[in-house]
Amino acid sequence: MNTRISKLNKSMLASALFGLSFNAMADNNINTLNFASQNDFEQFAESVTNVFSHKTMFPAEYMGVTGFDVGASVNLVETGYKLSNQTKRNKDLLPVYSLHALKGLPGGFDIGLHYNVLGDSDASSWSAELRYAILEGGTTQPAVSVSGNYTQASGIDALNFNSYGVDFGISKGFANLTPYAGIGWVLASVDPKVANANSSVNLKTEDVSLMKVSAGLNINLLVMDVMIGYNQIGDYGTYSIKAGYRF
Repeated sequence: MNTRISKLNKSMLASALFGLSFNAMADNNINTLNFASQNDFEQFAESVTNVFSHKTMFPAEYMGVTGFDVGASVNLVETGYKLSNQTKRNKDLLPVYSLHALKGLPGGFDIGLHYNVLGDSDASSWSAELRYAILEGGTTQPAVSVSGNYTQASGIDALNFNSYGVDFGISKGFANLTPYAGIGWVLASVDPKVANANSSVNLKTEDVSLMKVSAGLNINLLVMDVMIGYNQIGDYGTYSIKAGYRF
């Protein structure tokens, strides 16, 4: 059993790391902008915000000074557009490959770092989060946390993207299972860097404000942890599976 789990662990981590280094035909690059109105660009900005903004990938419980959580994930991110030419789609799913790390600090704080690569693209993003344990959790009570995060994207020729967010999370361990849920808000800036192909529309920066919800389940398999999670920012969702180590 342990041999099979170890093989699964190695396979999932290798797949995610392979995705981080793989760049095919870059069909998801955003090199140009083509919008008939500022309203169209606003809707596109909301879709882009889901692609690049910070996702909740950990339960709420405090890690402790010696605790840490490291892993890699494969994520399917919903978008309402084909990114390269901004053609509307019916919620296509794009692959995003990520590396994650969370480290416990003194005083009930945790700090997390995330690095994400959009598949079939030159685009990537990194995000950092600082979390505080309102309740550290235990055998009779859940863990409750509040966190703030910042995200910066790069490798996008046509846009500048960054976002801030705040999240409230709750989780409760049961044997080797830890379900978690959260609610928060995302504030993003989507700033056009190139001229719009439709020269009659002078695009302006969109400041996007969207509600975020998240839920998932962390499963401890002794030699590794597997997490299955979901995030929704505005009208768009992200489906994730993460494998790694949590101590």
